[in-house]
Amino acid sequence: MVDHNEIINTEGKKRPEALTIICILTFIGSGLAAFSNLIIHLSFDMLLETYESGGLNLPGAEIVFTFSKSFYLISFFLYSFSLYGAMLMWRLKKFGFHTYAIAQILLLILPSLYVKTEQFPLFGVLLTTTFILFYFRHLKFMN
Repeated sequence: MVDHNEIINTEGKKRPEALTIICILTFIGSGLAAFSNLIIHLSFDMLLETYESGGLNLPGAEIVFTFSKSFYLISFFLYSFSLYGAMLMWRLKKFGFHTYAIAQILLLILPSLYVKTEQFPLFGVLLTTTFILFYFRHLKFMN
């Protein structure tokens, strides 16, 4: 009899409910981030031209242009790898953990390669560490 609190993957192994939840959160977060970074990369020149001509009067819009166009392309790929890692962990593949963790660590480092700042990304480090630890805790269910 199947316990309805656990979800069974395609290979018949049970995925813990907590792993399902953090994977879904990653699908949402990394999926939206990958999409938005791709859109910014593809429309960067147009957005910059509109901003410089005064046609883009959104509060904080200048933050987008502190980074170059290539930053958004690299971010897109890293968030895509993060999403791919979560998809693998959804299917209980250990390799997904490593893919996800590497992508997330690189995403923490990436902004400092483009903009020199003294501000430490504490929230980003805490969030990334929390998710990596949650996934690490579920490695025993993966092969």
